[in-house]
Amino acid sequence: MDTRRSGALAIAAALLVGLLTAGPAVADPPTHEVWPEVDTWLRLSPEWRLSVFIPISENLDTHYREGNLIAQADYEFGKPRLRRRLMDEDRARSMGLFLARGGYIGGKSLDDGGEEYTEYTAFGELHQRIPIKGGLMLSHRLRSELRWLGKDTHDFSTRLRYRLMAEREFGAGRVSLVPYVSVEPYYDSRYDTVNRVRLIAGSSMSWTRRIALEVNGTYQSDSQPSSKQLLALNVILHVFFDASRTP
Repeated sequence: MDTRRSGALAIAAALLVGLLTAGPAVADPPTHEVWPEVDTWLRLSPEWRLSVFIPISENLDTHYREGNLIAQADYEFGKPRLRRRLMDEDRARSMGLFLARGGYIGGKSLDDGGEEYTEYTAFGELHQRIPIKGGLMLSHRLRSELRWLGKDTHDFSTRLRYRLMAEREFGAGRVSLVPYVSVEPYYDSRYDTVNRVRLIAGSSMSWTRRIALEVNGTYQSDSQPSSKQLLALNVILHVFFDASRTP
């Protein structure tokens, strides 16, 4: 089986899992949210990179808001090395076939001092990048989370997430456009089931080495603790710094 066919089968299988899991929530009307975010990236070397994300979410109907601070470190490895620009890179560069990431999330509801929502999470990720003919990049991401939820109780749980994503770069002069689609089911130990599926389609655009703007639409379906759907507009400003470049 060639790479293109195996990639297409993987996408189809993941979409099928997502649709089957989302099925129980189809009848519920979705809520609508907007997710502004600022991501700052610092490349230390061809292999190492640090980043800090500051995402905020707001329910457009109730105006309920949540904020998070995410700090993480990436390490790339594996040969052969690929020369591509992905949606979270400032320019085309050589990169490994694999990426390992570890990080921390702190979050809370913003208008009540964290009474409704407080989270402290340590997570680890492993990414595999697979180039496909036609300039398409397929990537698998497996993410494990150790979560402490609640302002006072700090209830412990775990979550396992798998994301399948396809992306491709298009360039015109100094402008680079990277559209992508992804599907991601979540397993949550609190419910002992896959209780969430997230589908995303969007694109990033860069026109300088330092700045990229990413916009996507997200559909999210939850089956536990209650059946619900979510539609969100995510707008992300990426800011890049590179300590590995010679002045």
